[in-house]
Amino acid sequence: MRRKEPLGVTKTWEYPLPMPMPGRPVCCTEAEALDQLRKIEFSERIFLWTDNERRTISDWGFLASVRQGVPPLGIEAELNAWLTQYPTAWLAVDLRAGVIPPSTQTPLAKLLENTKRNVLIIVSSSSDNEEWPQWKLPF
Repeated sequence: MRRKEPLGVTKTWEYPLPMPMPGRPVCCTEAEALDQLRKIEFSERIFLWTDNERRTISDWGFLASVRQGVPPLGIEAELNAWLTQYPTAWLAVDLRAGVIPPSTQTPLAKLLENTKRNVLIIVSSSSDNEEWPQWKLPF
């Protein structure tokens, strides 16, 4: 017999990841990121890819995700130059509410996977994110 009620499918990830891995971004809020970076005694540089330098978190560096007059291909070229200039730095992508997402020609998820870099997706509420798993340390 055919089932008439909808299946209980959730859009969010069921299990979090303990650490971001190259090519496997994780999402978290600003507070979660700062707390977890403190717990792992993080010492690498981290840059926030965001639309305005004033949005930069703590002592993180700034990488422009949009700029007036710069096409998406130019933003991707700047990201690639940053990847070369800072080979061990982590990238944090600002996707919080009210922030203009990065202007890229390549779909963002594919672009971030191809960076082969540790990437944090900074969101307003990590439990609502559908595309990337949450970052939760096991301790």
